[in-house]
Amino acid sequence: MSRFNNIIDNLIQWDRTSDKLYAAMIVGSQAREDHHADENSDLDIIMLVDDPDYFMVSDQWIKYIGNPHVSFADGMICGGKERRVLFDGALDVDFIFLPKNSIRNMFEDSLMADLLGRGYHILIDKIKLEYFLPQNHTANQSCAMLSEQEFQNLTNDFWYHAVWAAKKLMRGEIWTAKYCVDTYMKSKLLRIIECHTHAANGPEYDTWHSGRFIEEWAEDWIIKKLCHCFSHYNKEDVKLALLSTMDLFRLLAVEVAEKLQYDYPEESDEYTTNWVTTSL
Repeated sequence: MSRFNNIIDNLIQWDRTSDKLYAAMIVGSQAREDHHADENSDLDIIMLVDDPDYFMVSDQWIKYIGNPHVSFADGMICGGKERRVLFDGALDVDFIFLPKNSIRNMFEDSLMADLLGRGYHILIDKIKLEYFLPQNHTANQSCAMLSEQEFQNLTNDFWYHAVWAAKKLMRGEIWTAKYCVDTYMKSKLLRIIECHTHAANGPEYDTWHSGRFIEEWAEDWIIKKLCHCFSHYNKEDVKLALLSTMDLFRLLAVEVAEKLQYDYPEESDEYTTNWVTTSL
């Protein structure tokens, strides 16, 4: 964390001149032991405040702690607002602002629970934050398995969008088709990969989140097949990526259904696959 020492020290110094910050803590790779930070890791800081909007709009506090070159709001995360800043030396810091009164329900957000469970380091604490946080840095790796209804919805969602993407491709809307295949459908593919992994190894098996370190926790044959599931920007390649994504999803979903003794929606699969392969 030495690369960020000046930024951290300046944040603590700034807090001594301000009454706007109640607590701050480091999470993510800079605070965890497993998959610890390397030279390309960013710094993630959660800040408990009364007025998140001040920190999202004002540059005064940012310029106090470092020399910013790029700064932007990145929507909502963990129920709070997020601002990302690039400082000198290409040091990237992700600030997450949570309302002070959210401290009691922080763990209702699964991503927040995972972040804190993997490790944290308190920088500032005026509200006895430590009493609300887990004392043992152990990630909540247990994954709630999909119910049969959720499994059916996931698979039908996937097959529906296979046709949707194919239609966009047939109309020459390469951007839209590629975005669906390589983004939306991949989110469904990732979910079935996670489910397949937990069905094989148990709900406690750590699959991280958002595909992090998938090359380590997913089976080798899955990773090899993923090589064919992403496309270049041309119609034929998007078609091949779509078909490969469909093939891999089917393999995984059928095995999940067998392991969990769920009904697999064969009619949805067969109709969709026949339509896509004969239409493209």
